[in-house]
Amino acid sequence: MSKKTLVCIHIMPNEIEMFQKFMAQYRKALMYCNDFNIYIKATLNLNPKLTDWDKSELKQDYFIKIFNEQFQYKDINNINQIVLDDSMWGTTQQKRESIKIDYFDQFIFVDTDIVIHEHQLMYQLRASEQLEGKYILSPAIPKWWDMSWDVLVDSTMKDTEFNTKETLDSVHKQKPSKLTLKQIPTIKFGCGMHTLYSKEFWQFIGIPESFGGYGPEDTFGMMASIGAIQKGYDIKQYVLDGIYISEDYFNREPSIKDKIVKSDLKTDFYKQAQSYIPTELHTFIGKI
Repeated sequence: MSKKTLVCIHIMPNEIEMFQKFMAQYRKALMYCNDFNIYIKATLNLNPKLTDWDKSELKQDYFIKIFNEQFQYKDINNINQIVLDDSMWGTTQQKRESIKIDYFDQFIFVDTDIVIHEHQLMYQLRASEQLEGKYILSPAIPKWWDMSWDVLVDSTMKDTEFNTKETLDSVHKQKPSKLTLKQIPTIKFGCGMHTLYSKEFWQFIGIPESFGGYGPEDTFGMMASIGAIQKGYDIKQYVLDGIYISEDYFNREPSIKDKIVKSDLKTDFYKQAQSYIPTELHTFIGKI
């Protein structure tokens, strides 16, 4: 039997249109994955302390309707959440709670702005069946950010320009024919880049409670992994070369932006969580 995989995605009201686009493609991807045991945990976060619903023209029911529509076309196994109180504060918290669910073998974390080819999920799951222990399986990416990300860049995209509309449009036009599973010589990942992780990896590394609702769990995860490897622990990261994802920088601004009033606390949350990294790393390295 295939490994049991949980795909985790966190949605704020201003991301609902991106989520619609993502799910339109993901439903296609799921059609190629009948041989795999997949569940989705999509969390629609309507926390009234993050969105001022009294001052917003659009109310919770608008977002709940769109959210539920994404799962009516196909029998998709899910443990979805719609949060109406102040119990959920962000994607970091969703990940922390998700990795505690013990009956899954591996997790995929993905953000609403990630664009994938319809075969991406199938190939990633096939590759994961070959892996065991504490592993990370990243999709290949185009040329992104700085040279430190080059270890994940697809072999066909080495000479592309950073962040172009042509690159984004090319994701769906790919014709994957030769895929290679490559181990990379370091640990480098973005948590929500449709990255796949074994349960053993996150049970070992953990996501600190001090990071709260929104924080740098990927930075901590990378640094903690490198420290653990230096102490002799076996953690491996792979990239699936031959099919790449992209991030949609061009369609992030929602058409409904003037109809919702949000309390943008992400920057404050992130800065506070980031300040805890040295202490959390010291604690982690000291206990292993």
